[in-house]
Amino acid sequence: MKSKAWLKRNSKDFFVKEAKAKGYLSRGAFKLLEIDQKYKFISKSNNILELGSAPGGWTQLIFEINPNVLIYAFDLLDMKYTNKNLHFINDDFLIHKFKKKIGKFDLILCDIAPNTTGHKSTDHLRISSILSDIIALLDFYALPTSNFVFKIWKGSEEKNIINQIKKKYEKVSYFKPRSSRKESNEIYIVAQNFFV
Repeated sequence: MKSKAWLKRNSKDFFVKEAKAKGYLSRGAFKLLEIDQKYKFISKSNNILELGSAPGGWTQLIFEINPNVLIYAFDLLDMKYTNKNLHFINDDFLIHKFKKKIGKFDLILCDIAPNTTGHKSTDHLRISSILSDIIALLDFYALPTSNFVFKIWKGSEEKNIINQIKKKYEKVSYFKPRSSRKESNEIYIVAQNFFV
């Protein structure tokens, strides 16, 4: 059940209202839209791996921009969006990797957010651990010259994560979407041109 403070904040949130007006499943779609307006990754991609895909706001936007793209999406929660070119796998990506080969991708998107404890440093360490495990698997899932966009909560392991990424991508940049709430410590990392 949502708190009164959460409901009050959402009722005044411009991007929540915009998401409803445009029929988006979540306000998070605007974060990806801002990223893509700058980097133009989605229209250039043939196949995308999306991690942390529920409820489907990003997926919905991806197909709006590029209707012919093929998406493999993973989440422990159910998706509220379907498409003939969407392969949704209701599983933990880090476990599922051993079950079936799904190929390599032009673009990997990761908006995973583990359940939060409310303790910022603990939550940061949890998301950093997941990201580190995903980065270790990039050789199996990233095509040469592909791109990777992921969310991290700022904290002590941030530099370590960036250093891991810089060993695999030609260019690494920070991006803070305007649609990301000001009080949020989330930041997106945009990694371009994967090299083997």
